[in-house]
Amino acid sequence: MLQQKYLPDYHFTEKHGIVISASPAKVYSTSCELDASSSWIVRVLLALRGIPSKTSKCIEGWKKMGFVVLEQQDKEIILGLIGQFWKISGKIQPCVAAEFTSFSNPEFAKATWNFEIIPQGGNQVVVETETRIFCCDENVCKKFKRYWFLIQPFSGLIRTEMLKIIKRKAEALP
Repeated sequence: MLQQKYLPDYHFTEKHGIVISASPAKVYSTSCELDASSSWIVRVLLALRGIPSKTSKCIEGWKKMGFVVLEQQDKEIILGLIGQFWKISGKIQPCVAAEFTSFSNPEFAKATWNFEIIPQGGNQVVVETETRIFCCDENVCKKFKRYWFLIQPFSGLIRTEMLKIIKRKAEALP
């Protein structure tokens, strides 16, 4: 699990999973090409945050939002993001993968978000997504805690919608 490598310590987390009847290769490919804007729920929730739905189309779209691909393997993708998420602007900080782990500006928080494909035998896999947030300072942690209280249910809804999209597309492939 790449989460341990990039954000072993964290203050906030959420995890979701889904069982998919498809090969790990199909599920991985579908995950990499995920177009979350195919869900009206995701489109609405992103719009409320001021994020255009076109940026939710696959990994390239997430990169345009400021995410950095920390690592991409055959069975896992992990993205990182640094910002002041509790602010309307988000104050997303540009970052490259090599700098993510060592970033420690006390005014910001770091987040990782992964999709991990776990083969179950036969033609079934579990896809799990976990979001972790590390606050670089106690004051930032207090600010993020208030933000997380409000946003966490919607964040979880976006992730479960994404998992459903991956399932639907992967199971429909020949």
